[in-house]
Amino acid sequence: MLALESLQGQSLYYNGVALPWLVARRPELLLAEDKAEDGLRARAFAQGAQSAKLFRQLDRQFRFDTVVLFGDPSNYQRLLDHLLEPEVEQRDFRLVYLDHWALVFKRNAPREWDLADAEKVRLRVAGTRAEDRAAFLAKAAAKMLAVRHYESARSWLDDALALDGGSVDALAGMGGYYISLGKWKEAESYADRALAKDERSPQAVAVKVLAMRATNHKGDAFKFSVRLNTLIPVEPVRLWQHALLAHDAAEYEAEIAALGQLIQLAKDGDRPVGDYEFQLGEAHTFAAMQDMTHTPLAVEHLKKALADPLLPAEKRKFAEERLKTIRERTGAK
Repeated sequence: MLALESLQGQSLYYNGVALPWLVARRPELLLAEDKAEDGLRARAFAQGAQSAKLFRQLDRQFRFDTVVLFGDPSNYQRLLDHLLEPEVEQRDFRLVYLDHWALVFKRNAPREWDLADAEKVRLRVAGTRAEDRAAFLAKAAAKMLAVRHYESARSWLDDALALDGGSVDALAGMGGYYISLGKWKEAESYADRALAKDERSPQAVAVKVLAMRATNHKGDAFKFSVRLNTLIPVEPVRLWQHALLAHDAAEYEAEIAALGQLIQLAKDGDRPVGDYEFQLGEAHTFAAMQDMTHTPLAVEHLKKALADPLLPAEKRKFAEERLKTIRERTGAK
């Protein structure tokens, strides 16, 4: 793996997908507790990819100089957005490396990554088959989209399609590019072309989900979300997105199931569940319009949400008002 060859750091943060590769290829970068099967540090690091707040708590404890993120950006997009959000001059971490599989950030790096840096990596695959080069370019472009280098991504996607016009990765990637521009029709067109070649392309299905939701095709967005769940590992961000899509489509049983999984995952990781309990109370409230047996469950989960001191003030107020309405209409306690 190219990213691991030159990776350096005295204090390294990694996401969950990165750990097996680091153990196998660069174990000297890890602490002994990172390699333990039930290591609390590794578990906390995996959760940090979903929570900027937890990442910052870990950073205060370990003072990371390097952040390495492997795999699909959707698995760590919340952390990525946090790292990218401030103005470049104010960032403590800056992107220094990007390829088809990895992103590397350095604390107080003197400059930000640019496309010229990627061209050096591109040379490493110059002698491979056209199809393989196209896949590499398309997957690297997906990382560029994730870090908001939209025109660089478009350049590499054009090159990928020039090498292999039928590349599923490149077609789906171009769909992702148009998603970033808010051009839903074009995004869906490229996703459909990718799915015609491979109906199990997770990236193409993900583009369809986003395009369908943006154009208010709620039922279709939910159906494609169900398909996406069969293609990629279930993790908190995906579950949360699926729950919201289920709510939009009035598929409340599916929403309830996803939120139940989220609550269990949060409890297993010793993370707060108030937001999930609030949403679960809402799901049961809407489900109760069709089946009154959901009413006591709505009350139960709204009360659990209110018991969480970390529940945001606006949700606390809404939950209190919702409970009052339910009690007035049904006599529930």
